[in-house]
Amino acid sequence: MDIDDERVSNAVFYPRKTIIPKNLPEYLKILKFQIHNEVTIGGVLYLNEKSLPTILMFHGNGEVALDYRAAYSTYFEHGLNLAVMDFRGYGFSSHDPTYTSLIEDALPIYTNFCDYMEEIDMTGSLFVKGRSLGSVCASEIGSHNPNNVKGIIFESGFASAYNMMTKLFGIRDPSLSPESIQHYSNDTRVSQFIKPTLIIHGTNDWIIPSSEANLLYDALPENTYKKLVLIKGASHNDIFLYTSQYFDAIDEFVTRFK
Repeated sequence: MDIDDERVSNAVFYPRKTIIPKNLPEYLKILKFQIHNEVTIGGVLYLNEKSLPTILMFHGNGEVALDYRAAYSTYFEHGLNLAVMDFRGYGFSSHDPTYTSLIEDALPIYTNFCDYMEEIDMTGSLFVKGRSLGSVCASEIGSHNPNNVKGIIFESGFASAYNMMTKLFGIRDPSLSPESIQHYSNDTRVSQFIKPTLIIHGTNDWIIPSSEANLLYDALPENTYKKLVLIKGASHNDIFLYTSQYFDAIDEFVTRFK
């Protein structure tokens, strides 16, 4: 079974288009990157201060970058900039999303964002974060161990692509097996990490269970700094509301490696 089969894309993606707002406040910067095959990827930079650490984030499958207007202020309180990138077909990005496009687009997005940081004189350190489905992008970037990245953060992410396809999305096909899609799996990519990695997951996450966080942790090399933070009682879509535990973990990680 082709991982870009229409059945897979229809189950995995919930694209939502948005219009670029007008009369933007100074802290909100619209990002538009032209990457390979004439694909345009959009996003939003919530800019606190150019000298502060920045988190380059890839969101979940039901979110768009502009949704984070409801959350950016908490990142600001913790001395962070937040850049949130959309997938193909989401927000004001072009084309249609596929599973392989998550992988193919991740590194070009990262490269373009690094160029943008240099262009506007952002001098703080850079961390990459993948939430839920966005963990695919974070694992791809991390597998290349780019020099500019100080660390990788996984929030409510998964390890096994096979587990997600079969257990979460309910996809069944005789040709679908753990071996057939192992190449696309996050646990395959994180085994190549040398960058420090933080994994944050809720114990009550019934969408992507915390067992996936444990698998992700175990797949990381033993000689790489890795930390798993399980937030008791948190589920998939309310983990950010456990503000103290959530940001204690991020603050400690960023402060240690920035």
